[in-house]
Amino acid sequence: MVLILCFTSYSVSALDNTENSARQAVSVKQSFLSCSIITTEHLTALQLFQRGIPKELAADSLPSISREGKKRLAYIYDWVKQIGILNAYADINTNYARCSTLVHQQQGRPAADLIEHAYYFCSGENKIRFEIILKLDRNNSIEEITKNLPSSFIAVAQSYKNLIKKKGTLAAFDLTANNLKACLQQIE
Repeated sequence: MVLILCFTSYSVSALDNTENSARQAVSVKQSFLSCSIITTEHLTALQLFQRGIPKELAADSLPSISREGKKRLAYIYDWVKQIGILNAYADINTNYARCSTLVHQQQGRPAADLIEHAYYFCSGENKIRFEIILKLDRNNSIEEITKNLPSSFIAVAQSYKNLIKKKGTLAAFDLTANNLKACLQQIE
């Protein structure tokens, strides 16, 4: 089994150079919505790469992608070739959790009647699913993984365990990306 945690010393900062710069960026312009948009853009590029879609075709197939969006897509493609797809998935999810955590530290939990609360919820769900994958990679038991989580996550953790056993960690990351996108699509 691939040891996902080895990525931390090498590439956690690939998309976010320093925690201080992230804190400054969050204080200026980030929200749960913006953290989610950035993450889904990166995950979409990564999934296109994973499925073998060439960079140029990927850029052409995305509706209304901006010039800057094409640059970011190209960056993701080049970056994943350097660090590997599992590390890229781990980095993107780590950066999403970091971004959302910093927004929460600075702005708190959004009121339940605000749309921003839905993005807050999706980011939290994604963070839990990501942590489940990491703990499964460390061979933690379902009981260890879910001991501090709502009981609804027991089935989620078991499902991920079965998926990883059958298809590997990459399939679990792909599923998590799809789950995040589905959560975000329900907002609109």
